[in-house]
Amino acid sequence: MKALKIIIPSEKADIVRELLTNLKIQFSSIKMENETQIELIVNQDQTSILLEELKGIGVGTVFGQIQIFPVSLSVESKVSKFVQKGKSISIDEMISNTKGLGILSTHFVLLCIFAGLLAAFGLLFDNVIIIIASMIIAPLLGPIALAVIGTLLPKNVYSKKAFLAEFIGLTTCLVIGLLVGLIIPLENLTNQITIRTSPGIPDIVFAIVSGLAAGIFIIRGESTNIVGVAVAASLCPPATNVGVLLAKQEWWMALGSFVLLILNVFSIYAACALIFWITQSFVRGGSISERQFKKITQKYYIRILAAIFLLILIIVIIILFY
Repeated sequence: MKALKIIIPSEKADIVRELLTNLKIQFSSIKMENETQIELIVNQDQTSILLEELKGIGVGTVFGQIQIFPVSLSVESKVSKFVQKGKSISIDEMISNTKGLGILSTHFVLLCIFAGLLAAFGLLFDNVIIIIASMIIAPLLGPIALAVIGTLLPKNVYSKKAFLAEFIGLTTCLVIGLLVGLIIPLENLTNQITIRTSPGIPDIVFAIVSGLAAGIFIIRGESTNIVGVAVAASLCPPATNVGVLLAKQEWWMALGSFVLLILNVFSIYAACALIFWITQSFVRGGSISERQFKKITQKYYIRILAAIFLLILIIVIIILFY
């Protein structure tokens, strides 16, 4: 459940009260000097609908603000079911959940440096445990998720920033791998290096399933810590491996590892996008309201087909050329 606090100018309070009354939502109202504070509790699957209805009358966009808090326990609830149930959170909540590690920041770069260092040492010393540790701290799911979420917004203000963050993150891992590879001598390539020098069906299937799972976790508002590790497994070690192989002057193997990395990126993005776009296009009462649903055009259907085509194309390329 979610607790909502709506803070608006007092002259706008009647509009909000009328909306909540029409939606049959129980609320409390506190009038202050120039502002009115309205508080209510709704089910998580109702939050996105209510947010869009409030934004439709200008709350949070033209005037006032909306604050959302999780409710861990409610002994008694008098909230009426005013919409069809869904299982998704609102787009605003998805942005809030992914924005922290989806945009370039000092924190993001530092985590990528640490992840690259662990991945490089794990690859060079053939240590699976160290490589797994690099996956745990690599923040590479956030930018992909935020880039896709950006395509759900009219102005798409987040995708470019998210793509930049992902590029910087992967490049950081590659450069760290190159530097560590130049410093640490290696007589023979380890197994952890060689298994990441060419794409295979298991690698791509793993990336696709990770992207699908990430999309489901994000639209439901659940923790992405575990699925983020799966996504990072397809991105951080291969990116670092490219740098290590370049340091050892293994050009063709570095190219193969780079191809694996690019295919994994496309696979994760397309799979994650598939979940988001399907939800945006077909689900009423989940991530979109009735008003939003009416505004959706054929672009999402085209994107869904394009994502499916891209995933099929990647698998066909692997089968034919690898």
